[in-house]
Amino acid sequence: RILIDRAPNTLSPGQTADSLARKIIPLITEFGYHTDPAPSLDDFNLIPPSPANPILHFKVVRDDLPRGILFLQNQADVIFDGLSLTKTRYFQHHGYTLVTKPGFHLSFLGFHLKSPILSRLEVRRAIREALPVSLWIREKYENFVDPIPETPTGPHLESARLALDQAGYPEDQAGIRFTLRYLTTPVREGNEMALLTREALKKVGIRVEIVPLETSLFFSRLKKGEFDLFASRLTRSVQHEPVTAFFKTDGLRNYFEYSNPNLDGFVATHPDASWDELRPFVAEDLPLIPLFSWQHGVLLSKRIQPDSIRPDFIDDSFRFLKDLQIN
Repeated sequence: RILIDRAPNTLSPGQTADSLARKIIPLITEFGYHTDPAPSLDDFNLIPPSPANPILHFKVVRDDLPRGILFLQNQADVIFDGLSLTKTRYFQHHGYTLVTKPGFHLSFLGFHLKSPILSRLEVRRAIREALPVSLWIREKYENFVDPIPETPTGPHLESARLALDQAGYPEDQAGIRFTLRYLTTPVREGNEMALLTREALKKVGIRVEIVPLETSLFFSRLKKGEFDLFASRLTRSVQHEPVTAFFKTDGLRNYFEYSNPNLDGFVATHPDASWDELRPFVAEDLPLIPLFSWQHGVLLSKRIQPDSIRPDFIDDSFRFLKDLQIN
């Protein structure tokens, strides 16, 4: 019994596989599972090719809190990358099995490059200098996330203040240089990142106005450019998957309004360019600040045998489910 946060777009003929569907596809293509004859998108089974493997029952529960409650009521056995960090730690501290493995879900702080203030590279670099990301990883995320080569090593508050002074943004009498609008969703992790960013930038004289929005409205505002800052994740099954939609000038997910002719030229000949291939452009131009990558986390109910999970099968798919056994 597996809880997921949305219906996978792959159960009907002709559908394009989304990120959740790609987690399920290996069970079908590699291990011979098949769906119910008429599956519901919100509640469906994957049937194994052999009775030795478990039937996998997937149930869609869209909100984080109800997922946690159902798990607490023993109405589910597995949540994979589907709970907030706080709830995950709660279950771990109460005797539930948590298995983790490094992954590539890259958290970042994004800039609107058409903003009069954030269009200036020296300002974006000063903001990067002000962020105490290593402290966040250790104290807030309890090492559930991993630093990457681009993770800011700050805070370097004096150099950030000096850079902002030199950019022509001195503090006023109230100690404020300028104000930035930070869009976020009601998701707890997103709200907490907004608060952490606000407190960090306050120390260098930048006032952050947090604007929480329902998810669809959040993306609508991003597409319209009605923001200065936002945080999100660059989620890919593996690190070499394409990320060009985020960075080429006409990319569908280029919310930064980033444009670099050299990058566009590279993408023209490398349409499936990965993060590793585009990171030199990003490091130079800084349309976003890469923060850290999330580990995969598999939470198991107490009726599952903990030693039946294969950590080497935890990648960004549900392959590990085929070996789970009930006590």
